[in-house]
Amino acid sequence: MTAPQWMSMADPIHGLIRLSRQNPDHQLLLEVMNSKIFQRLRRIKQMGLAEFVFPGATHSRFVHSIGSAWLMVKTLEQLQENDSTRELLKSTYEDTGVTLERLLLLSILLHDIGHTPLSHTLEDILDLKDQGMLHDTYWNKLIIGYDPELLDIWAKYNPEIPKAIFRFNGLEPNVPRHFLSDLVSSQLDMDRLDYLLRDSHFLGVQYGRVEIERIITNLVVGKTPEGQPAIAVREETIPAIEHYLFGRYEAYKMALHSLDKASEALLKKTLYRFKWVVENNMDPGHPAELLYQFITQGKTLSVEDYLMFDDCYLWDKINLWARYSQDPLLKQLANRMLGHDLFKFIEINNHDEFEVQDVLHNILPELKQHYESRGLSFEFGFEDMALAPRPMYQPPQIKPPIWVRRRSGGLVDLAQISTLPLYQNGHHGKRYMIFVWDKEAKDFLRRLLDKSRMSGQLVANNTQFIY
Repeated sequence: MTAPQWMSMADPIHGLIRLSRQNPDHQLLLEVMNSKIFQRLRRIKQMGLAEFVFPGATHSRFVHSIGSAWLMVKTLEQLQENDSTRELLKSTYEDTGVTLERLLLLSILLHDIGHTPLSHTLEDILDLKDQGMLHDTYWNKLIIGYDPELLDIWAKYNPEIPKAIFRFNGLEPNVPRHFLSDLVSSQLDMDRLDYLLRDSHFLGVQYGRVEIERIITNLVVGKTPEGQPAIAVREETIPAIEHYLFGRYEAYKMALHSLDKASEALLKKTLYRFKWVVENNMDPGHPAELLYQFITQGKTLSVEDYLMFDDCYLWDKINLWARYSQDPLLKQLANRMLGHDLFKFIEINNHDEFEVQDVLHNILPELKQHYESRGLSFEFGFEDMALAPRPMYQPPQIKPPIWVRRRSGGLVDLAQISTLPLYQNGHHGKRYMIFVWDKEAKDFLRRLLDKSRMSGQLVANNTQFIY
């Protein structure tokens, strides 16, 4: 009995996703999807701890990656309607023998392959950016280049695939990324188009209902005023692009939800208390060796060990600490994570950040005394963070622009013709959040802040406190 020609998947966002087993590129995608390292993405939540606030936000990096790849399939079908673009996509990249079409499909399918548990949440908590361990610049490259199962797949199709992926996407030093990689990562790419629709659907909000079909069917290849090739959208698509940008702007603000950040602060203290317990030769309830190694010396983890590191692993350890830890504080923090008993918070809006930090510097000794008088740990029961929404549109010195092909034929930066205030972000929406152990500590901190405000230490116009 022969295998069916098509592999079909029902997706709540894009409908029926169909990949042809007769198409070598599609068959390659299917083999990668069936690998153990890709299946791991089923066990990594797309939105970290967002389900603490939005109960439906339980979708995974697995389904997002497949959805993004499907949008790339649709995009390639659209671009290949043009003879010269079809010829370009069928051509091989440099001397690797890998076609640009195949590189686009593999790059988007694998763009999240190295995500940590809880996605960006854990990256932020452990400051992985400062350690050079972000998924897209470190773990993705390590996995694509060294995972044994993937290496077997590459050997079957073309052993040069890892090298081609890295160079194509600008992950090799001194190698400029190919302009087509903008379809994978840019200010307008298949990753963003999928997660905007998918995240808004599972959060139960409307901001991400972007017109994907209109955008994809109006993608073209053109030349910038400097004569460089670039991906662009036709001018008539500008309303859909503006809607997309505004939706993404609102999505980033939603990611800064106060309760989501409160859960992040609690998880951070839980993980660092675990580290403290191990380093002080106490029994955490479960040693969680991989987690400790990841926190302290993450780059020493092998790909095989990293394969075990997912949301299930993390929550299992928290569950064990909550029940068996000999350290009362770690036990309490873990139980609070399991019981959704988050830190309390005070939010300061429309503030001058330096002013707030000066005030905190003055009042924290009193807050610490309050903690100590109650037998609480200030180190593991207090957190503060400055938050600011991302801009709607990045200037060209930071990221390449979204190019628009005018009806006259030339390309122009969207910012030059859009009616939206794309660069108008400044300090609007900035917040300073302070997280404390419980309501009693919050009330004490509130009194200290009110005293500082009345004494004139906080004088920024329109400073707003949310208690």
